[in-house]
Amino acid sequence: MGLLFSRMFSSLFGNKEARILVLGLDNAGKTTILYRLQMGEVVSTIPTIGFNVETVQYNNIKFQVWDLGGQTSIRPYWRCYFPNTQAVIYVVDSSDTERIGIAKEEFHSILEEEELKGAIVLIFANKQDSLVHLMLLL
Repeated sequence: MGLLFSRMFSSLFGNKEARILVLGLDNAGKTTILYRLQMGEVVSTIPTIGFNVETVQYNNIKFQVWDLGGQTSIRPYWRCYFPNTQAVIYVVDSSDTERIGIAKEEFHSILEEEELKGAIVLIFANKQDSLVHLMLLL
């Protein structure tokens, strides 16, 4: 019975697609988050040079998730991916206190982009466990 309603709902409203960008400084954990969303588990990753793109399906919504490299030399190219983006996940390494100011500046520059004016924004404070361990050591 539930399958019937699900099919009927999909036929009435169709499947939806959304484009999401995962942005943040290098080593913030963007790729780990992407593959956690897609596969449901944490996998070992290497620094992203360029981008990773994966499709994540949730109910009748298909998310095309773009994980863009965060190295200083790559950040100017982020804007090439802004058109048709519905959401941005901005990942911040909470334990990297020395670069919080840079992360803030990059985030503010993203907010000023005209092509992202209608996009939903989520700030993901990553590596909270590392921060807690660091605070316990101090």
